[in-house]
Amino acid sequence: MAQLNQVYNLGPEYNQRLLQSFLPSFPLEVRHYCSQWIEDQDWFGAELNPNHPSCDTFASRLVNLLVEQIQLQSEQIKTNSEHYPFAVALQRFAETTKREFVSRPMDLVRVIQNHLMNEKLLLERANNPQLQDQTMQTQDEDAMQKIQQSFDSLKSELQEQNNNVDELQQFQEVCNIQIQHYHQKKNQWDKFMQVVNQQPDLLVQHPDYEGKQRQLKAEYQSLCSQILSQQNRIRTTRLDISAKQHSVLEKMDVVEKVVEKELANWRGKQKQKSIGILVDDNLDQIQQWCEQLASLLWICRQTIIKVDGIRKGMSLTALKEGEQTKDFHPMLLDLVNELLQKLIKSTFVVIEQPPQVLKTQTKFAASVRLLIGGKLNFHMQSPKVNATIINEKQAALLSQEPQDMRMRAQRSGDILNNVMAMEYHTGTHMFAANFRNMQLKKINRPVKTSRNESHAVTEEKFSVLFQTSFTIDTDKRLDVFTFSLPVVVIVHGNQEPDAAATILWDNAFALLDCKPFVVTEQVKWGQLAEYLNQDFLAKMMKDKSRDQSRGRGLSADEKLYLAEKLYGGDVYTQDVAKINELTVTWNKFNKDNLRGKDFTFWQWYYSASKLLKEDKLLKQMWNSRWLMGFIGKEKAQSILQNKPRGSFLARFSESKQGGITIAWIQEVEGQLRVYHLAAWTAADFKQRSLADRIRDLPNLWFLCQDMNMEPIPKDQALQTFYTITETRVKQEPGADGYVISDLKCHLPDRFDQLHIDDPRSPQSTHSYAEPPSPAFSISSNSQPPNSVFSEAGAFDEVGSVLGNPLMDNMDMGDIVGEMPFSPPTDFSIDDIDMNLFDMSHATYQESVSSFDPESTN
Repeated sequence: MAQLNQVYNLGPEYNQRLLQSFLPSFPLEVRHYCSQWIEDQDWFGAELNPNHPSCDTFASRLVNLLVEQIQLQSEQIKTNSEHYPFAVALQRFAETTKREFVSRPMDLVRVIQNHLMNEKLLLERANNPQLQDQTMQTQDEDAMQKIQQSFDSLKSELQEQNNNVDELQQFQEVCNIQIQHYHQKKNQWDKFMQVVNQQPDLLVQHPDYEGKQRQLKAEYQSLCSQILSQQNRIRTTRLDISAKQHSVLEKMDVVEKVVEKELANWRGKQKQKSIGILVDDNLDQIQQWCEQLASLLWICRQTIIKVDGIRKGMSLTALKEGEQTKDFHPMLLDLVNELLQKLIKSTFVVIEQPPQVLKTQTKFAASVRLLIGGKLNFHMQSPKVNATIINEKQAALLSQEPQDMRMRAQRSGDILNNVMAMEYHTGTHMFAANFRNMQLKKINRPVKTSRNESHAVTEEKFSVLFQTSFTIDTDKRLDVFTFSLPVVVIVHGNQEPDAAATILWDNAFALLDCKPFVVTEQVKWGQLAEYLNQDFLAKMMKDKSRDQSRGRGLSADEKLYLAEKLYGGDVYTQDVAKINELTVTWNKFNKDNLRGKDFTFWQWYYSASKLLKEDKLLKQMWNSRWLMGFIGKEKAQSILQNKPRGSFLARFSESKQGGITIAWIQEVEGQLRVYHLAAWTAADFKQRSLADRIRDLPNLWFLCQDMNMEPIPKDQALQTFYTITETRVKQEPGADGYVISDLKCHLPDRFDQLHIDDPRSPQSTHSYAEPPSPAFSISSNSQPPNSVFSEAGAFDEVGSVLGNPLMDNMDMGDIVGEMPFSPPTDFSIDDIDMNLFDMSHATYQESVSSFDPESTN
């Protein structure tokens, strides 16, 4: 419950935001009473990636466990009368969850993921001033308030118009009654005049007929005048309402453009998220706005139809045609239909993007969603979504001519399982289609039309096109479609690095409102460095927490080193601000090889980041700052020159992709110098971890974290990274009779003789196959920090060595090896038989032959 308690303590403003983030499918009661269990689960594990083959299985297991936990909490709190209502609510939610989400567990998992991410964002904005985006807290909040105020104002205006229409309709009903009387009087007048015309002398014979004639005529004319006056009033009121409706529609158009802008920003956040930037990409607020706008448009549409009915009901043959004013109701109806159709098209979005590096013959997932589907009852139509893949040119043409059905029919490959029905989920208010088992069967590459088209296949962009149709009323069919983010299709794993470069460049630098998928060819180094930092940080974060505070990104010095890799060593002489303004072209980023190398800048960077991402221990060592990583060979040598002998550091190899090399300082054959090990790669670390390899080499005593910090004993730094079985290899054969061997690193023989001066006999030098401890100094005139030399130069006994604070985390086996006897209490260094250091069990020695300090590692 630690995270939830932290949010509770942020204050009323943040608590209000927290309350607004809860949904019916994940209410506050569940988050509160099951908080500890929820925070202990791995909601962001790799198994819950939609493209993971066991995604649904893991999601189903989590949902079932959640239901059990809710039921358990309900039973525990229902005995307390104060908590009884909450116990009932929990029990009902458990039943709803079993009914709604057991068949589609990933929907609930996404809701919980979004909520936990929202909590983390609240904590980061509240507790870390550097991560607080003041614009987000002021301007965006003001914009949200203005949007909501616009909706409230529109609702008020529509309500007033509806009231006016109701009054107008009642007035017209009264007018219709008078019109009926008018027709009766007119019929009486017509019959009377017919009789008079047939019998001209009737008026002479019956003088009262003349009075009756005048009365009928007066009544007829009075009624006609009243009706004309009422209809003029109705017409005036109706036209006034129509003008107000037109004004409301203009305001709705403005609000719709604002909402569309928010949707465009959300799509931009999707791109940022793919790079690794921690963003709030929750669609709930935007969906609420879209649903409000859809409801207002629908109400306005119904009002326009009602007013148009009043207009049609006023047509009377008795009235002069010239009296009827031509109005613009048909135009209003077309306008509201246009706004409604535009809103439907813009709210059909891809909420779960397909992999942007898409390999053929590999299963992948994606999801689309109509944000206003629930409001317009489209789920009653059970529409089906069709997914196809198109190339960049086809996507650009379709965006220019969205109504061209021929363009929609084009495709650049075949996707299996590409049709899915949309379903409405009442718990989440989502109207979506979830594709779980799509597979790109084959891809058709675009034909190059000229020799100038020299781009590689890993630079070709495609997009997954999702299409469906809805029916408005009973006669209007609306076809809608949406694109995924750009994808690069590969057929082999060795194409992945270059494909990832294309995707990162597009996600980082493509404009939101440009045609698919145009992107600039050059950017500033400062921009690129920041995106590389975000990409690296995302790879270093733990999947479970996705907490940036637990990952280590790139420091300013490391960014400077990367700039040096890209531009050459002369950038060190320039100001950082000037370096950030240097131009980086796409060719320099991932087409032109680095100077003297057979790989590009991106390929080198990508291999280093991938090595750490895929090796759990290396990632932990990086985040713990035990790897210097991005540092050059010359810089490493300058750092070690001022450190005690036996000091070392780990960095990325400059000449081998995805390699880590060790630099250390040692005196060999009377010469003190810095040496460099040949780089180890992922294949080597699968056999033996970096920490165990460092432990194997007695030449490496003190680990350097930073040039300004004193090195510390390697066992103290790396103890938690050692393999548990490392120090205890069985000496005797096992039950099956086989002798167990051990894999260890070993340097050439000339590096094995570590000379340690004995102060009690300055003329005598003892050579040890392995030094008794990292605390031993190589020579009396170069003592490591906290060495065990006394001020008089006398060397303490081994017992004193164990009492050194630096040795607190080490056992006897670490100091003198695995001795087949128990040393007496008066044991001293003079009593050591050096033959005992020869291991009796079989040992595989891995020779490291490339140790020349002039090596390019």
